[in-house]
Amino acid sequence: MSGYIGTQPVPQATQTRDSFTATSGQTTFATGGYTPNFLDVYLNGVKLASADYTATNGSDVVLASGAATGDILEVVAFTTFNSASSSIDDNGNATAITIDASENVLYGTTDTTLYNNTTGTGTKIGGDGRLDVARQADTVATFNRTGSSDGEVVRVVASGTTVGSTGVVGGNDLYIAGGATGIRFDSDVAKIYPTNGTGAVSNGTVDIGETNFRFKDAYLSGGVFLGGTGAANKLEDYEEGTWTPVDGSGQVTLTGSLTGVYTKVGRQVTVIASFAYPSNSQTNYAIVGGLPFTVSNYADATYAPGSVQTSYISSTNRHLAPLAYRNTTTFYFYDSELPLTNANFSSKNFRINITYFTED
Repeated sequence: MSGYIGTQPVPQATQTRDSFTATSGQTTFATGGYTPNFLDVYLNGVKLASADYTATNGSDVVLASGAATGDILEVVAFTTFNSASSSIDDNGNATAITIDASENVLYGTTDTTLYNNTTGTGTKIGGDGRLDVARQADTVATFNRTGSSDGEVVRVVASGTTVGSTGVVGGNDLYIAGGATGIRFDSDVAKIYPTNGTGAVSNGTVDIGETNFRFKDAYLSGGVFLGGTGAANKLEDYEEGTWTPVDGSGQVTLTGSLTGVYTKVGRQVTVIASFAYPSNSQTNYAIVGGLPFTVSNYADATYAPGSVQTSYISSTNRHLAPLAYRNTTTFYFYDSELPLTNANFSSKNFRINITYFTED
């Protein structure tokens, strides 16, 4: 017997027969049961046309014309074939494909809930259109666009309208796009590019987030180019922290909170601090050290000026200001353009704010 894939099935009975010897003029014959439209009726071996009888109630066959005495009426009823599943096996030793009553097509499995499993393998094409694939500890699915041509590999469609795609561009770069926006992964270097909807790179057209839909934190080991791509546009550092003012003259010990704060944006550093001098006086240059970063060694400028609020104002020193000194971590107190010396800062409080540049 031919025409089967796998093991040849054993023939099964799918019909029932009723045979009657008619009496004179008999028209109605009570069968053992049938499904309407699933039966054949024979009178003396001749198959009757559907117009020659009525069979609608699942039990009786009624002839349009009465039979003669001794006529033989045979009713062949075909049972409807309902199976929980049908299978195609490979050489009879394992089920390869199963089609169940829900019209699920199962490859290498009889499990219809592959999506919910933590082990096992198999493929299901659901009667509801869903595709589930399971494979343990290995690649689950492979999509291979052959012919070395660029284009879509997977298309995403909603209600008949294409809304996105994943494909290959530039020979071996992967892109993922939705609408007119996408990203492209360079296979040769460690870079991600913005693209249009077909994976072609774009420049200055794609935003990351917006006013009311922002990302949270960005962790970068390098810098950010703002407003341009040149070295002058690169912001490589932002930092906040604390620093401790110390006496730079070696004559006194500063007092007070002695806790300063700083903010560093790129090369620009802004420091704030408060401190006081003890009862003994400053008898040399008024120097404070401890700046968190070394002042840039400017070729054309020696000082970075700041502002001060203090209880010390003498009759001759009315233009007091702190100035950070290049290539050091110190600042001097200056009066007009001269460094202040022999100042009586005894028990005086200072609050300073200085902005300067460092080398890196």
